[in-house]
Amino acid sequence: MNTPFGNMIDGRLAAEWGLANRVVPVDQLEAETMALAQRIAGVPSGHLAMHKMVVNQVMLNMGLEQSQMMATVFDGITRHNPEGLWFRRYAQTHGFKAAVQWRDSGEPIPEGQAAREAIRAMDGTSDTH
Repeated sequence: MNTPFGNMIDGRLAAEWGLANRVVPVDQLEAETMALAQRIAGVPSGHLAMHKMVVNQVMLNMGLEQSQMMATVFDGITRHNPEGLWFRRYAQTHGFKAAVQWRDSGEPIPEGQAAREAIRAMDGTSDTH
């Protein structure tokens, strides 16, 4: 599992942070999974349906649909602005892992003319049309 900064965390830390229900040794994984599935299967389907409706309503009230819409808009913006184009070209030239390492290094992202020049330099194109 990755943190918001791309760092990997193990199952124990995920459980400690509340991102996982529990952590078990691999030789107990199937038994634990089946026990949880049987527990869920024992809940009346009407109760499960109502719980699902409540969870969905909470997410909607928290602005899930609006957040998804804004994420889509922002994704489009960041993919097509000079910095996003620079990142994509950097990843194409140096590999995605190198681009992510650069992005997460704290180095400033080239902006405006500097980004356009970096893209042209990576592409081998000139400023003239």
